[in-house]
Amino acid sequence: MDWVATLRRSGGVNALARQIGVSPVEATAGVEALLPCLLGGFREVGNSEAGLPGLLARLAMLGDGNLAAEILGPGPLATQPGETILGWLLPDKAARDAVVAQAVAASGIDPQVAERLLPPLAMLVGGYISARADAIGDAKGLEGILDDNDRI
Repeated sequence: MDWVATLRRSGGVNALARQIGVSPVEATAGVEALLPCLLGGFREVGNSEAGLPGLLARLAMLGDGNLAAEILGPGPLATQPGETILGWLLPDKAARDAVVAQAVAASGIDPQVAERLLPPLAMLVGGYISARADAIGDAKGLEGILDDNDRI
């Protein structure tokens, strides 16, 4: 799955830009730089003992596909679910700081923009994963979207 193309096509990149107050160009640069790490974290959680069903259960507790709807919608953004997801994917401040630094180095975006982008992007990706699982009806069908390292 080409995540960047999916996020562009669905309006996710523009919604992220609107939600955090940056241009779509800046949001795209941040998404491209942050996605590999976030997807790697989702893969790691999905490959844990609980597997993909465990990941989906965790996402269900936070709102399933509604996580993405929160980002795409017009209302004010509550990022606590995104912070919870980041707690699973980046378990400590040092890991989060390293991801932000890597994104800044790769894209040239402002560190504060990268930091503000992380929680809603985690929500958006988590929501898309949940929605895809619901559409497929089988967690095993998600393996392709989490396992393809060449197409983020």
